[in-house]
Amino acid sequence: MYKHIVFWKLKVNSKSRKDLCQQVKLKLDSLPNKIPEIIEYETAINIGNYDASFFDISLISSFKDEVDFWKYTKYPEHDEVVNFIKSIQDTEQIVDYETNVKI
Repeated sequence: MYKHIVFWKLKVNSKSRKDLCQQVKLKLDSLPNKIPEIIEYETAINIGNYDASFFDISLISSFKDEVDFWKYTKYPEHDEVVNFIKSIQDTEQIVDYETNVKI
């Protein structure tokens, strides 16, 4: 299985951060109904509030393999969400990996 994890930090003040986080989550959550290659898809808004450097939104997604992951990235609906997030993000971090891979 191919896993794709993304964290975003938004470039907004704390007052508008909550609203934008909810918008991003809604847009991300709409994708599994439109993209059949998605096997699992979990999004979350950070709730941590102690002294640490937090990201605002996370996405953990699973695909059958890397081929299906790349198909997912080609959908116009995916591009629309990515472009929206890019317009409001400060920082993005990504980790991709495969499970059950023998080394």
